[in-house]
Parts: sequence; structure tokens; C-alpha cells
Amino acid sequence: MKKILLPLLLLSSTALHSQTAPFPIFCGNEIFSNIVREKHPALHQAFDATFETARVANGVSNRSPLTINVVVHIVWKEDAENLPDSVIHNQIQVLNADYNRLNADTVNLRTIFHPVAGNADIHFQLADIVRVQTNQLFEVSLLGSNLLPEVKHNADGGSDAWNTEQYLNIWVCKIQPIAFGGITIGQILGFAFPPNNLPHWPAGVGAPTPDEDGVVIDYRVFGSNNPNTVEIPGGTGNLTVKGRTPVHEVGHYLGLRHIWGDGGILGLPNDCAQSDGVDDTPFANAQSSFDCDTTKNTCEQVEIFYNADMPDLIENYMDYSSEGCMNMFTQGQADLMRNVLQGPRSGLLMSVSAKETAGQILQEFRLSPNPATERVVLNFNLLGKTNVATRLLNTAGQPLGFSTSGAYPAGVHQIELATRHLTPGLYFVEMRTEKGVLVRKLVVH
Repeated sequence: MKKILLPLLLLSSTALHSQTAPFPIFCGNEIFSNIVREKHPALHQAFDATFETARVANGVSNRSPLTINVVVHIVWKEDAENLPDSVIHNQIQVLNADYNRLNADTVNLRTIFHPVAGNADIHFQLADIVRVQTNQLFEVSLLGSNLLPEVKHNADGGSDAWNTEQYLNIWVCKIQPIAFGGITIGQILGFAFPPNNLPHWPAGVGAPTPDEDGVVIDYRVFGSNNPNTVEIPGGTGNLTVKGRTPVHEVGHYLGLRHIWGDGGILGLPNDCAQSDGVDDTPFANAQSSFDCDTTKNTCEQVEIFYNADMPDLIENYMDYSSEGCMNMFTQGQADLMRNVLQGPRSGLLMSVSAKETAGQILQEFRLSPNPATERVVLNFNLLGKTNVATRLLNTAGQPLGFSTSGAYPAGVHQIELATRHLTPGLYFVEMRTEKGVLVRKLVVH
């Protein structure tokens, strides 16, 4: 488990499209991995632990449907980037079809993989579309400390996130090509951060800041009915776009790695021992090259799960095969995502209103210290007299006894909660007002 790969990078040198090219199209994990290694070393060290833990969580206790509320931020400069509502609604339909195995192209899955095809039973509900016109160019800095933070902040020409504990925020914008020394070397089409603050991770190892958690997608690959095109480097045609780049990136957001285990460097082969933490995805020594090559068997070895030598699973959403042949998650991947959604991302399952109006009367709500050991203080600042109810929840959304309620005047208030009796792990503190609900994660050491 050496790396986690979040962005998608198309190499744009025409020289790499000869028959001998080792990686004409490859993922840009080195960009993010280098940022993590240099700026967020705890995250880099924690990637291994989270997916080793995920590997042993083979089953899920709750198989009921799970629903995620989604806010789509369209941050645009040119008219083509301001995608119409029809494209946005189409992408939500694609997510719902693919995460529930209702996509029409399931029939294209090779018979050998039928027994492991999984239905995550995860549903996506569009809460709102936020449109922001900007003059900002969203450029990836190879020497920076983050990926495109500007798109996530109004003050920087982007769009502020809705509460990332309760909403999946998807930012759609034009991601500028990556240039180095004045030469264009690639194009990121999307990226996402893995879960924040898993109980067995060091604190604060997810998104660089909580309000930057979510998914970023280039406007040209959002929606299967998108009128824009992405040219394959070298003039060999356009990418097939069926809305699967967001499907892939939401998979990362829900804890999935690439099926080849992210080994190797810049698309070069790994040693066929790199695992994605899921037993029923066969080993592969590298990602696909945006094709649909069903003859690929890059790791000729007996798979313990299958007790057979299996071909590469190019139909999987977590490969980088052509979107035209992607059509499935495995059962193991579905279980892992459901575990993550009912654990570290269970705030997404909280009941919320269509628009987060709590901010109209609640100026601030934070926990300090967090992580906590002996106690935590709930700090909140009200803009007017308000009825406020707070309670402590576990990762299944069950109340744990602590609760307060009452009318509070405008101003700054504090509520103290003893945590010394709590088992170390992840909890949620919920605050309800007549205008809405806010939830904050609490880590107890």
C-alpha cells in the first residue's frame, strides 16, 4: 500500500503514442503523492493502515439503502463551462445507476466476473446546484501544498462548500492543463480526498481542511450527455465520456483505491503484489490505458480469492479503462464503501433539509479540543435568540445519552461535554435549531 491515487492525468506528448510507449495515458498520483509526502506526512503514512483495516472488514451489518445528499458547484468562466441543469441531473442519474447496478451496460460484464458483481445500494440525492462565475484559472501547481484549493472558496474565485460532514460537495470547473517549464505535460480530469479522521488514523489526515473535502471534476467529463469533448493526446480522437469519471472519484471519496493497488511509478508496472485492500478485485500490474482490452492478464498468478489465474478486471470503475467498458463494482468494493459510509462518513446519512439554512442564525459551531481526551467544549455563536438542541451520536447515528436543549440569546456560548468515559474513536456532535441541523466530527483519544 504505497500510494493512493486521486487525480486522473492524460499525458499530452505525442511521442508517447507510439506502439512501444509504456504509458500513453496514466494517472497523476505522483502529483498528489508528492504533495502528501512533503506537506502531509501523517496522511501518507496512514494510507496503508486504513486499507489494511478495510481488508478485514469483509461484511457489513446493515444492508438497508443509504442516501447521500449532493451539492454540485458549477464554477465557470466561459459559457461552455456553465453546464446546463440537464447535464447535472444526468450525472446524478449515472451515479444512482452505477452504484445500484442498474446501468444498462451490466450485460457487457464477462461471465467469469458475474459472481462478484456488487450492488452498493448507495443513492445520491441532489440537494442544490450552486453557480459561481469567476475570473480565476484553476491551475495545478507541481510545487504547491494542495490541489486546486481556490475552487472551494468564494474569496478565491470559487464556491464555499456546504457542510462537508453532511453533504457530498462536487465542484465542476475547467482544470487547466499541467505545465512545467512552459511545456504542457498533462491534464487532470478529477480528484477526491479519502475519508477524514478514521478512528485508526492520526488526527487531521484527510482533506487539508474540512471545508475542502469532496470531489473536483473537469467540466468536460461531467454527465454522459455533456456536449463538450476531451481530445486524446496525439490526435487519436476524443475520450469516451459516460459520466464514469465522477463515479470513479466518488469511489475514492468513499474509500476505494485503484484496482491495481497504485504500485509502480508514473504508470510503470508494479510487482503484482500491490493490493487495493479488496479481495475480489484481481491483481494487475498497472492501470488500463483508456482502452477495453479484454485480453489483458498482467499478473499471471493464482488469485487466492478465486483459486485461479484471473484476467485484469477492466470493467471495474476503479480502473482507467475506457468509460465505454466500465460497468461494475465488486461485492468487496461495495461492502468497503458501505462500511465507510456508515462509519467515518456517516454524517452524510444524517437527515438534512434541502438547503442548509442553519447558517442564517448560527455564525459558528466548533469543537475544542478535537481530538479530545478528558472533555470537549462546544463553541457556538448565535446571531439571534434561538432554540438549540445538541446531542452526541455514535457512527451509526445512535444517541449516546448526552443532550442539551433550551433557548439561547444572541452571542457566544459554550457547552462542556466530558469525554473521559468514551471509548477512543469517532463520534458526532449534532446541533439542531429551527433553521436546520449541523454536525461536527469528534475524535476521542
